[in-house]
Order: sequence, then C-alpha cells, then structure tokens
Amino acid sequence: MSMSWTRRFEDAPWDRFLEGCPEATVFHTRAWARVLMEGFPRLADRSLLHAGEAGTSRYPTIQTVLPLFAWRRAGGILTTLHSSFPFLYGGPVPWPPDGEPGSWLARVRAPGASARIQSNPFAREAARPPEPVPPGWRLSWDRTHVLELPPDEEAFWEKILTTQKRNDIRRLGKKGVEVSMGDGAPAVREVYGLYLRRVASWARKPGMVYPESFYGAMRSAEGIVRLYTVRHGGRLIGGTFVARWGDKLHYVAGYYDDDARSLRPNVIVQDRIIRDGIRDGFRYYDMLPSAGLRNVETFKESFGSRPVPFWRLERLGTAARWIRRIRGGGPAD
Repeated sequence: MSMSWTRRFEDAPWDRFLEGCPEATVFHTRAWARVLMEGFPRLADRSLLHAGEAGTSRYPTIQTVLPLFAWRRAGGILTTLHSSFPFLYGGPVPWPPDGEPGSWLARVRAPGASARIQSNPFAREAARPPEPVPPGWRLSWDRTHVLELPPDEEAFWEKILTTQKRNDIRRLGKKGVEVSMGDGAPAVREVYGLYLRRVASWARKPGMVYPESFYGAMRSAEGIVRLYTVRHGGRLIGGTFVARWGDKLHYVAGYYDDDARSLRPNVIVQDRIIRDGIRDGFRYYDMLPSAGLRNVETFKESFGSRPVPFWRLERLGTAARWIRRIRGGGPAD
C-alpha cells in the first residue's frame, strides 16, 4: 500500500481520526481551523494529512495529521508557516509520526517561507523533540500549566484551593461579582475593548494586534469555545474564552479591567471554568503558557496546576533572514 502526504482531504475523516488519539487537542481539529480562517483573513490553510491509498476509500488508513497555516504579511513578502496560530499548540498527531525522524518536517515548506512548529504538551513530544534537530531548524522550549481535574467539585474546593482562594471567592460572591456565559456579539465587543486597553498600556508595541474578527469567530464556535463574562453592578470587568474538546479545557484568552483589580475577576472566573469542567466530565484544564512571567505562573499554580514543558522548532525563510541582517541580528518576525 502506498503512502502519501496530501493537502486535499475532507474534514470529517480528519476529526474522526483525532477522536482516537488521546494527545489530540482542539487546536488540531478542523473546527479550530475554521475559526482561524474566519478570524484572520490573511491566513491560508496548508494543513497536511498522511494516509494510505487502497480500494475505493479515500482514507482507509490515516497515519498522521499536521495542522499548518501560512501567515502572510508585508504585502506577501513575509510568510511564516505555523503548526497552529496565532500562539497555540500544534505538531503532528500522533507522535512520533510515521517514517524517519524529522521526515515530516520536510513537508513544512513554501518558497522562501519561515516556519514555526509548536509541539503538544499532551503528547510524548512534549519531552522529546525530533532527534537530531534537522539542519536549518532552531530548537527552543516553553511551558504551559495543566491542572488534572479532580473527580468532583468538593475535592477541588477542599483539597486543591487554598484557604485564601476560598475566602476570596466567598468575598467576591458577597460583593456581587457574577460570572455568566455568552451574552452574544455585544459581549465580544466589550471584551475586545478590554483587550485593546491592555495593548495600549504595554510599553512595547506588539508585533500583531489580534482583530476583533478572531474573537467573534471563537464566540460563533459555540460547540468548542465558551465566552465567560464577569460583571459587577452590570459593568463588564472581565472576559475569558475557553476551548472545550475531547477531555481537555484550554484557557485561550482572558482580559480584565485594571480599574476592577480589587474585585479579582480573574480569580472568580477560574473557579467557574474549573467547576464547569468537572461537572461536564473533562479531565484536564490547560491554562496555556505565561510568556515567562513568574507572577502569572504563580497565579496559575495557586489553582493546583503544574508546569508541563513543550518544544518549539523555528526556521527562518529567505526574506526573514535578510530582515534580521538589516536589523543587526534582531528578531525576524
């Protein structure tokens, strides 16, 4: 039976295959790919499927799936291939992929393009990157924080939360801080406003400001993403997008009103997310990387999460190398 990599496939076989892969995440699914395509008009889907060909079935034996997206900017001069986008996990499923070590990386190519492959902390690849690292690729490490959800809410409340966290949550409830789900497009606009306020407060200009369409696309994907809003006296003081798929929850994005810091909206929303996940039978809550900020990691660990490493492989394309040279060795993108 011959084997082949292809960009021509149907969504349903891809997602059925992922259901049998315990390390798969929502960021590997075709539903997430649709969120990205709707949210980022300049993004192109370049995902790959490795399958056998036999009989009349198109995909009798899928071997590997690899989410891949081409991010184009500077009028198309710069292109980066991402295994997910804009900041989440990807990499091939299952790990290790079929074939010689690193052979799948040869498929991550486009003329002159850079590439960024982020691995998956729920797979063995989290601790073991391709060996040896292929020429032209640079290996680096990051980490997320994952909470293995307890069997019931009582165990979470009594055995995981600290006394201080329990007191905080009780105090916030008495002050009238409320968490709800949904609220539709108006809530997305309000949460996006909190995001823009945060960006404006940063000392360093970000490389990219996410468009409102990305958050709207997540809100529209109700089957896999929930929007939690936090209000006090009817005023929005926080909003959080949480992806839910398989046995995993993922904290995708959260923004809070700095003027309401004393009301701790980030605390009460985490309690609600975790409780909902326990009730709905999820096993893991992934709080995502923290940009190396120790105070953020400490906050996540206060909810019982633990650090889990994962690797990243990056390769500079021709245009990116020239830009880095012009900048005197600075970042390419």
